[in-house]
Amino acid sequence: MDLSKATNQQLYEIATNEKERMRDRYAAAKELQLRNAKRSIDSFSKIEVQHDENRWY
Repeated sequence: MDLSKATNQQLYEIATNEKERMRDRYAAAKELQLRNAKRSIDSFSKIEVQHDENRWY
């Protein structure tokens, strides 16, 4: 199974299904973690920070 094309719901179901092989469960959980990390990095890079000429408060 190509986990890169699976939806998040499908990956979650594979990772939590005790009847699946441990190797498949681990791969599904790892893919979910990678997707969440990528989403976090993408959202962090969109934050705009204003620089106010090194003000001291």
